Amino acid sequence: MTKRQALKVLGALAGSIAFLSAAIGHVLWHRGRRKESMAVMAAGWGVEGALLASCLIPNFPLTGRTFHRGGRAANQVALTFDDGPRSPYTEQILDALKEAGVPATFFVLGENARRHPELVRRMEVEGHRVANHGMGHAILMWAGAGQARADVEQADAALRAAGVLDPAPLFRAPHGWLSPLAYAAISGMGYHIVGWTKGVWDTANPGVDMIVSRVNEVLEPGSILLLHDGWQGDAQEQRSQTASALGQIIQQGRDRGLTFVTVEQMIRDKESVV
Repeated sequence: MTKRQALKVLGALAGSIAFLSAAIGHVLWHRGRRKESMAVMAAGWGVEGALLASCLIPNFPLTGRTFHRGGRAANQVALTFDDGPRSPYTEQILDALKEAGVPATFFVLGENARRHPELVRRMEVEGHRVANHGMGHAILMWAGAGQARADVEQADAALRAAGVLDPAPLFRAPHGWLSPLAYAAISGMGYHIVGWTKGVWDTANPGVDMIVSRVNEVLEPGSILLLHDGWQGDAQEQRSQTASALGQIIQQGRDRGLTFVTVEQMIRDKESVV
């Protein structure tokens, strides 16, 4: 299911709930049962709001617990990159990380691992963690358990075929959208479901200075930063601004006394103090 199709289904379902609750409320109102009418409409609005929030807000807890922030006491921050690998941008990002001596977590698409196995291997060899972002960026907003498991398993197989010896047991849903059934299936496979603290929207190519500024707003202990080194499909997109901004982002973090870690390390450290 594409992003547009998923949003159409969401809109139709939300509209149906709103219409049904309004229709029932209208009937009750005209029968003199005004308290019941208001209760029905309020319940409809509540269900509609919860549905929209759970589908559209990546870290909304209705679907299930998503790890989107580490503990504040450890002064840690995690760099994450989605949708790669893609040449030449992944190489540029890996070069910047290597020069700075900073680890990151790459949420890799299985189809891109097949295109660039050498880059996926390089990620792991250079100390980064390679994690699962699905096979082809499929939207899992309405996915059943079987579809979700198949998508994750195919992506995991692609990572291993590319030479990754130890994929991280982490999964990030495309756009952060995950149905309750998909959440249960994937977490049941042993994956931590990972979100992010705040989007930087680097995919819009707003300029290096703007990317750095947006990161600056959320660069604090426990932050998980969402950036991108690739994209899905055969289209051509630019990620050079993200690569160019990385050095300034890392320097800003260090100036604030922050340590860059992988998401796994952040999870371990947070759970050790709970």
